[in-house]
Amino acid sequence: MPDTTTAPAAPLAARDEGQSLWLDYIRRSLMSSGQLDRLIDEDALRGLTSNPAIFQKAIGGSDEYDEAIEAFLGEDPEMDAGEIYERLAIEDIRRAADTLRPVYDETGVDGVVSLEVSPHLAHDTDGTIEEARRLWNAVDRPNLMIKVPATDAGIPAIEQLLSEGINVNVTLMFSLGHYEKVAQAYLRGLRRADDPSGIVSVASLFVSRVAREVDHRLKDRGLTDEVDFNGSDVAIANARKAYQRFEEIFHGDAFADLREQGAFVQRPLWASTSTKDPTRSDVLYVETLIGEQTVNTIPPDTLDAFRDHGTVAGQTVTADRDRDEEVLRRLGDIGIDLDDVTETLQERGVKKFVDPFDDLMETLEKKREAIVGDSPDSVSFHLSGHEDRVVQRLQTWQNDDFACRMWRRDPTLWADEDTPELTNRLGWLDLPESMQEEADNITAFADSVTGDVDDVVVLGMGGSSLAPDVFGQVFEPADGYPDLTVLDSTHPDAVEALAGDLDLERTLFVVASKSGTTTETLSFFRYFWDRVSGVTDTPGDHFVANTDPGSNLEDLARERDFRAVFLAPPDVGGRYSALTPFGLVPAALMGIDLQRLLDRAWTAEEASAFCVEAPNNTGLELGAALGELAEAGRDKVTFVTSPTLDSFPAWQEQLIAESTGKDDTGIVPVADEPLAGPDAYGDDRVFVHFYLDGEQDRATIGKLDALKDAGHPVLRIRLDDRYDLAREMYRWEMGVASAGAVLGIHPFNQPNVEAAKRLAKEAMQSENGTGGETRTIAADDTGALEKEMAEWLGAADATSYLGVQAYLAPTNETTAALDELVTTLRDQTGLATTLGYGPRFLHSTGQLHKGGPPNGLFLQLVDTPSAEGPVPETDYTFKELIAAQSTGDYQALREADRTVLRVRVAPSELGRIVEAIEAQLA
Repeated sequence: MPDTTTAPAAPLAARDEGQSLWLDYIRRSLMSSGQLDRLIDEDALRGLTSNPAIFQKAIGGSDEYDEAIEAFLGEDPEMDAGEIYERLAIEDIRRAADTLRPVYDETGVDGVVSLEVSPHLAHDTDGTIEEARRLWNAVDRPNLMIKVPATDAGIPAIEQLLSEGINVNVTLMFSLGHYEKVAQAYLRGLRRADDPSGIVSVASLFVSRVAREVDHRLKDRGLTDEVDFNGSDVAIANARKAYQRFEEIFHGDAFADLREQGAFVQRPLWASTSTKDPTRSDVLYVETLIGEQTVNTIPPDTLDAFRDHGTVAGQTVTADRDRDEEVLRRLGDIGIDLDDVTETLQERGVKKFVDPFDDLMETLEKKREAIVGDSPDSVSFHLSGHEDRVVQRLQTWQNDDFACRMWRRDPTLWADEDTPELTNRLGWLDLPESMQEEADNITAFADSVTGDVDDVVVLGMGGSSLAPDVFGQVFEPADGYPDLTVLDSTHPDAVEALAGDLDLERTLFVVASKSGTTTETLSFFRYFWDRVSGVTDTPGDHFVANTDPGSNLEDLARERDFRAVFLAPPDVGGRYSALTPFGLVPAALMGIDLQRLLDRAWTAEEASAFCVEAPNNTGLELGAALGELAEAGRDKVTFVTSPTLDSFPAWQEQLIAESTGKDDTGIVPVADEPLAGPDAYGDDRVFVHFYLDGEQDRATIGKLDALKDAGHPVLRIRLDDRYDLAREMYRWEMGVASAGAVLGIHPFNQPNVEAAKRLAKEAMQSENGTGGETRTIAADDTGALEKEMAEWLGAADATSYLGVQAYLAPTNETTAALDELVTTLRDQTGLATTLGYGPRFLHSTGQLHKGGPPNGLFLQLVDTPSAEGPVPETDYTFKELIAAQSTGDYQALREADRTVLRVRVAPSELGRIVEAIEAQLA
C-alpha cells in the first residue's frame, strides 16, 4: 500500500489561506471505517454537512443500519419511519461531532456538524423553530449546527434560533439579496442573545446550480456562442459579490459592537461546488473561491480531485472584481435577470430538499417492513466451496484500504502509475450523483421533441450503443414517446431494411461516438444524412450527437447544425458510459424517468462508497467473487435471466470481456446459451441469475438449484422493477473493475482492438477489397465443411470456449437459427459457447477473443449481401465495409494464434452447419 502519511498540498494550502474545507457527506461507515479521522488528519477537514440523499442511499443500498433499525423495532415494532430516521441521524451526528470535537475546541468555529430540519418546514417559521430546538437538545453537542433554509419563513426562524444560542447553518442561498437578508438576521439574532460570543453560523451560497441555470438560459436564447462568458463565470462572480458584502458588513462598523463582545463573524460557505459541465475543470468552484474566513463544503469526489490536481493561488475570492462586475452587467444587458435566476433556484431548491427527504422516509418504511417481515435478500451468492478465497480477498482489500484508494484513483491497484487509460478512466465512479442535474436538461430536450418524432434510431457501436439497446428492450416507450431502435450492424441488408421501415420526416437519429472517428458510426450517419436531406431542407433537425468534448463529431454536429449536442465526461470509457448521455439521451427520448434511473444507480454507488470497507462493499464483494472464481478456473460467467431482462447480458458481455480479456487472461461472459442440466457443463462455469420480481420461473429455479447442488457457483440477483437495472449496471461496473485487480490486469484499456481495425483498413484499401489471405469454406460443400469442422473442434480441450461470429444481417429468423447452432455446440461438446453479430462484437467481445485466454476457438460466418449500400461522401459501400471487417477480424485472430474456421453461408443454410457439428460428434 502506498505511503499516505504526507498531507496533500491543496487542502493544506487552502487552510493556510484561511479557508475551511468541510465535507458534504455523512453516514455511519464514514466514522466506523476510520475515514473521517483520516480526512481530518490528512486533508485538514474541518466540518461535515449532512445530506439526506446520501443517508437514504446508505440505508437502502446496504445493511449498514440494519442492526440499529432491528434494535429500535425490538423496542417498538410499530416505530414509524420518521422516528427511526431521527434516532439514526442523532446517533450519527453525535459520533461525528465527537470525532470533530478537538477541532472545535481548538478553533471555536470549525469542527462542526450540520443537521437539517425537515425540508417540509421551509415555509413554516414556528415549525422550523420548534424542530430546531428539539434537535439541538436531542443531539446535545456544542459543535452541532442546525440547517435552516433562507426562505422568507426561514429568516425570522434563523434570527430567533441564534438569539437562543443555537448554531445555524443557513442554506439555500443563491443571490446577493438572499445573503443580505441572512447577514442582517444574524446581526439581529446575536444582538438579542444573552451572550453573542461562541455562537457559530455560516451562510451557505450555492454555486454550480447558478451556473447551470444561466447556461440553460444562454442556450435557450441562442447566446452561448455570442458572449465571452458562461454560467460558471456568472456563478463565481455572484459568489464573490456576496463575499465583498461580507467584508463590508463584518469588517466594518455594522459588526463593531458585536466584535467587541467576542462574537464570531458569520462565514460565507460555498455550497454545490462540484462541477457539472464536463468541459470545465472539476475543481473550478474550489480554486476560484479561496478566501479568508470562508468555508467550502464539497462532496468526496471533488475533494479527491482537489487533493489530486487542485492548486491554490492565494485569495482568489477577491480576484478579478472588475471582470466580475463586467460579467454581471453584461448578463443583464442581454436580458437575463440574475434575480429571477436565483429566486427560481431557491424555489426549486426547496423541492430538491423535499424529494430526497421523502425518498428517505419511503426507504426507511421499506426497510422496516423488510425487517419485520423477514424478507429475503435481493442478492445471494452460493460460491460452492470458494467462500474462503473470497473472504480472504475481501479481508486483504480491507487491510489495503482498497475502496478508498479506488475512489482516490490510485493506479497501483492495477498497474504502474504511468499506465495510460487508467486513472483518467474512473469518472464513472460518481456518475449516478454527478449526472443528476444534467438529467433535467436531457429530459427537457426529450420532452421538447416528442411531438415531432415517431422513431429514434441510435447510430453507434459498442459502449455507445449497448446501453441504449438494453434500455430499448427492457422498457416500453412511455405514452406518446417514440420507439427506440439501435443500428450497430454494417451489413447492407440490415441498413437498407431499417431505412425502408422509417418515416424519415418523423425520425430522430442519435449519432453516438466518443471519439467521433468510429468508421461504422460515421458511415451510418452519412447514409442517413443523405436520405434525410432528400426529404427536408433542414436535415440537422433530425440529428443529435452524443460525444466527448472537442471530438470530431462535436465539430461535425455544430457545422451541420444538429438539433442538439450532448457532451459526456471524457474520463469515462465507452463500456462504462451507460449513465452518461450515451445511455441517458436515448432513454429519455423513449420516456424513461432519468432521475429514478440515476437514483437506483446512486444507491449502488453508496453501497460501494469510499468509506464502505471491503467486506460490506457490494461492488467489491462481486469483484472478489468474480476474480477469485476465475482464478480457481471458474472463468465462464453464464447469464440466465427472466424474460424482461433478456437483453441485459449483452451489455454485461462487453463490460466483462473488454475489461478483463487481455494479457492472456480474462473472464468469458456467456450471454446466449439456454439453460441446461448439470451434465451439460464442465467445472469452469459460474451461473448468474437476474430476474425481475414476479417473473420467477419454477423450471429455471429448479435447474439453478440442481446446478448449485452439483457444485456450480450460482449468484442470484432480484430486481424489484425495471429501474433496478441501473443499480445492477453500477454494481457490475464496480465488480468488474475490482475483479481486474484480482486478475492482475488493467480493466480500462483495450490493447488488442486496434489490430482488427488496422487489418480491416488494409483490406478496404487493397485492390480486390478483401486484403490478405483468408481461408473460407462454403456451407454447401458438405464434405469440406465436415472435415474442417472436425479439425476445428478437435483443437478444443476441456478449458476451451467456442465463439460464433456472425457477419450476417440480424433478423429474428437468423437469430433463431444461430441460437440452435450455439445450443448444438454446447450440448455436443460441453463447452461454453458465445454468439455475436459482426461487427458489433468487435466492440464488445473482440478484445477478449484476441487478448484473453488463448483457449478460444472461433467460427466466423460470412455471407454475400444482396444489397451494396453505397456510403455517401466516401468511396466505399457497406458491402465492402463488412467484408473488410470480417477479413480484418479473421487475420487479427490468426495473428493472435487463435483457431478460426471461416464459413460462407446464407442464413437459410445455417442448418447445414448444425448438421456438420452433429455428424462429427454423434
